[in-house]
Amino acid sequence: MKRSHRSILLSSAICLAICASALPGCAADDLSPTTLPVTTRSQAAARYFETAMVHYENHRWNFALRDWNEAIRLDPNFAQAYVWICFTTADPSEEARDRAKATSLIKQVTAGEQLLIRWMAGVHENRYVEGIMAMNDMLAMFPQDKRLNFMVGYWLFRWQDEYEVSKKLTLRALAVDPNYATCYNQMAYLYSRSGDIDKALEYAAKYMELLPNQPNPHDSYGEMLRFAGRYPEALEQYRTALKVDPTFYISQKELGETYSLMGEEEQARSEYEKAIQEAPSNGVKAEYLQKLALTYVRENKYAEADAAYLYAAAQGHAMKQWMWEARAHRVMAMYEPNQAAAMKNLDEADALLAKATASISQLDLDEEKAHVLRVRVERALAAGDGATAEKLVAKLEKLASPGSSVNIQRIYHGAAGTWLFDQKKYSDAISQLAEDIANPLSMKLLISAYRQTGDSEQADTLSRRLLEWKVPSVEEALAANSSARGSALAVKH
Repeated sequence: MKRSHRSILLSSAICLAICASALPGCAADDLSPTTLPVTTRSQAAARYFETAMVHYENHRWNFALRDWNEAIRLDPNFAQAYVWICFTTADPSEEARDRAKATSLIKQVTAGEQLLIRWMAGVHENRYVEGIMAMNDMLAMFPQDKRLNFMVGYWLFRWQDEYEVSKKLTLRALAVDPNYATCYNQMAYLYSRSGDIDKALEYAAKYMELLPNQPNPHDSYGEMLRFAGRYPEALEQYRTALKVDPTFYISQKELGETYSLMGEEEQARSEYEKAIQEAPSNGVKAEYLQKLALTYVRENKYAEADAAYLYAAAQGHAMKQWMWEARAHRVMAMYEPNQAAAMKNLDEADALLAKATASISQLDLDEEKAHVLRVRVERALAAGDGATAEKLVAKLEKLASPGSSVNIQRIYHGAAGTWLFDQKKYSDAISQLAEDIANPLSMKLLISAYRQTGDSEQADTLSRRLLEWKVPSVEEALAANSSARGSALAVKH
């Protein structure tokens, strides 16, 4: 399988950093700190910062944001608190504001903290090469900092799908502290992505053992059970998490996710309504509104889906969640049967993104633009306009420069593979679609491409993987419902 230049750059660079920092004598000297320093003039702010980091490790993100903001209230020049808010918040406006503040304070902190800011600012501004280099230098500077190893591993897992590198960093954190509970959670998710559900359940059980009075271990164990298709047991774990802490909104959302995957969409909507009410921020609320809307797509109730997505868009606008407002229109175009209506939604999405340029990060902006372009490729192919689709793929290729994000790279490969499949260039399509393997729509098309080339073994393997896919998304819903109106899977394929 041919990998993209960006993927090779990312994996190789991080692997080099891990290997180099594991060598004897790699630390500057014995007097160097073994963990990343925290620069603040306020001891009280430092205490709030630390409690926030622990909350983050326990997936209590709303409490983490609360305490980082309290730290900033006590010390308005607390650069590292700003950058961790940037790392965590679901609000694009808050992310952009606090990233800018952290960057403005960069000369007032230690060399290690400067690297942290350059990493997070670089990737959010879609300057990946610069950001990854800073991240590598930071890891090499503090190879025994368990929290940094975990945090970088978490970022690689959650936003980059770099599972093997994430696993190495997570195991390195566990080598420093075998009872570092959050790493067992992360290992569970990493094993689940590789299909080893038994191992995932084992690590999730250890996570529960280490933190018996926290809700997230039950939530994570529930998700592993869901991946195994053991839905009733998963629901029981989510409810247990809510008994431990009734405000743990993540488990309330997971009840909706699980019922939706079970096909019980009315019950899913009831659970999502509760999650929306309990959401701790406008960004989370905007996200959950669209999860609720997706339940109608699963039921083929497209008029109701349109109404729900339009409501979500209006709420997103009212809450100044510009990205979620644009995304609602993009998703509507993915299942819309009428070409003119679909194009109108895509035009609206692009217009909203143009207006939001100053309010959200370059990374979020470019990734959503790439998503819109891919849908435009699929709509062009649906209309039998291969020439326009080819031009749009070329435009996406320019956006997916070697320094762009992994998500933009994968969106491009998925779009290119979709166009190549339409041209009956199946071998070429395979090499492209295989780069977008975390997208169920690309996966389903890849299965068809393998069958066209006579590779039934690969097709059967991927078919089983797709059947077992339990990560909810609009792409997953459309792949599961090939009769969805206007989806790439229903067009000539």
